[in-house]
Amino acid sequence: MRKGAESYIMSACKRYDLAEEQIKAFSRSGVRAKTMLCLKDGPKTAADLESLIGTRSSTILHSIKAMRDEHLIKKTDCGYALTNIGNIQALLLNDLVDCIITLGEHKDFWLSHEIGCIPVELQKDIGVLMHSEIISPDQANIFRCHEHYLERLRQANEIYGVSPITAPGYSEAIRQAVERGAEVELVITGDVLEIVSQRNPDLAATLLKFDNFRLYRLNDRVKVAFTVTDSILSLSFYRFDGSYDIDRDLIGSSEDARAWGMRLFEHYRQMAEPVRMP
Repeated sequence: MRKGAESYIMSACKRYDLAEEQIKAFSRSGVRAKTMLCLKDGPKTAADLESLIGTRSSTILHSIKAMRDEHLIKKTDCGYALTNIGNIQALLLNDLVDCIITLGEHKDFWLSHEIGCIPVELQKDIGVLMHSEIISPDQANIFRCHEHYLERLRQANEIYGVSPITAPGYSEAIRQAVERGAEVELVITGDVLEIVSQRNPDLAATLLKFDNFRLYRLNDRVKVAFTVTDSILSLSFYRFDGSYDIDRDLIGSSEDARAWGMRLFEHYRQMAEPVRMP
């Protein structure tokens, strides 16, 4: 192990030692953790917490006393509330809970793909993709993913996409969306731009004449393909063997999922260069 790496690991271990007591307090007491999560949204009385947590108020008040001693909770005229420190810890705990649920819902999806293409800050916020759906083929329809994606494009009024791949029907769906007035911004790799230009030499030039269409070229290799519309985030990755997984898309329909997708889009758009009309 390199000296620098060893130094970093030791630093992480020492930092854990400083926080160990607080971290273990969350994991060993569900009442404590649930109380903080409930108070995240505002003050609650003991009766409110009893109803929300489903535990006797005497048990809850015991946990509250300990957290008041630790300056995480305070008593107010409206009941019990988080202190500034308690509120920050509750926000972090909430994000951790959402992250664990998200990764557990589709464990195989996250374990079997290259996700290093997602910036670390967005990986930390992966919990906003909670309750997303995996679209995959079935015995009756092996093209289910492809067809579902094209149908979503046809319905969209806004399309923001990053893609290192192309497939039959994609270019036509984008052309139709632009012509009917949808706002479309695409970041594609140089390889995809070359393929599209060979198959339809006039397509890019034609679409770039529309004010509602913007195209960007990314010279770096990308291992994620995703699209954000006004209704969904569609997300797919490459497998570890280097092949693109055309059979599984993660679909998020929440506002938070789409906002996460737009942050990822901005990350790649900033790395790309605009394609101008010839």
